[in-house]
Amino acid sequence: MKIVLVDSNWKTFLPVSFTRPVSHLRCGILKLYEKWEKHLQLVSVSVSEEYLNTKFFKEFDGGALIINSKFLPNKELVEAISELKPSEMLTFNGKWIAIKSDVGFNKKSWEGVTPKIFKGEVKTIENWWDLYKVNGVEIENDFDLITRGRISQPLSSTNTLIGSVDRIFIEKGAYVEACTLNTQIGSIYIGNSVEVMEGCSIRGGFSVLDDSKIKLGSKIYGPTSIGPKCRVGGEVKNSIFQGYSNKSHDGYLGNSIIGEWVNLGADTNCSNLKNTFSEAKVWDYEKKSFELSGEQFIGCCIGDFSKTGINTMLNTASVIGVNSNVFGVGFPAKKIPSFSWSATEAYNLNKAWAVNQNIAKMANEQLTNFDFEILKSIQEIDL
Repeated sequence: MKIVLVDSNWKTFLPVSFTRPVSHLRCGILKLYEKWEKHLQLVSVSVSEEYLNTKFFKEFDGGALIINSKFLPNKELVEAISELKPSEMLTFNGKWIAIKSDVGFNKKSWEGVTPKIFKGEVKTIENWWDLYKVNGVEIENDFDLITRGRISQPLSSTNTLIGSVDRIFIEKGAYVEACTLNTQIGSIYIGNSVEVMEGCSIRGGFSVLDDSKIKLGSKIYGPTSIGPKCRVGGEVKNSIFQGYSNKSHDGYLGNSIIGEWVNLGADTNCSNLKNTFSEAKVWDYEKKSFELSGEQFIGCCIGDFSKTGINTMLNTASVIGVNSNVFGVGFPAKKIPSFSWSATEAYNLNKAWAVNQNIAKMANEQLTNFDFEILKSIQEIDL
């Protein structure tokens, strides 16, 4: 039996979903697929756009629990899915949540299913900004899930703690000295070999994963999640770094989603509120126009491998595609296509790929041919 996570609203998570299924996005401490795997104690595969499936979906034999990736797990929902019988479909308000199939994942999985209505509470993510909106709750859920029954490394006496030490978990090899940590509002999770440099002020919910560094005097709150091998400094509010990305210097980032292998140049600042204090419009990749988001506070969403030059100023609700370089005088456009070089030129794929490989090598990581083929596909579809 395997979990099959199926994307039902992939386009509303662009540009960070250009390079991954929705189920491979981080929200809280864990990525969405990791949550389901831990709850159900099963291995997962993900189904999304055809060009992504070559990397994220592997054929398998045996039964499947097919789950709509927009639904977040909770105890009651996990129990209901675990109790499904073959050919039963769990639904909520007319939307499918999960199917149990004893014929694997194929067209037959959907034939002759018997609906079973779920009457508990559900939480869904519909757009990329929903990730940071539910991030605080998800940090708490993930904190309990991954620390239950385990003992944290001790918190050094050089730190100032506001709140309960029970809501801080420090993994082995982490360095946290002379910082102010506040757990009154949310928990704080610090991963393996993380370095939180002196003078940082961190208010939970907050998580930072393995081998990341939080730079001297950083101010982070909101709640905020930082993936592995990131470098983060300055002021950060209610944002998620997927992983392997850098915001090493001063500058403000709020209510934002940052992909992998992104670099924000020194003093890059992102507005998260219009001067009119009104509802922000966001680029709709399906309608190909700016549409009202329903949100007042919304920063930026930046796809993998993109970079900003020093002193870059990003407007409220900006979206930047994959492998773009943003620099120049004044405010950039609110929608920047993938493979852009400033506002006037296209960024050659082969040149971009060479740079991407160099960046990954610096982090002792290696990109694959799957990654290159995905970038080729993105270049053709994000115009």
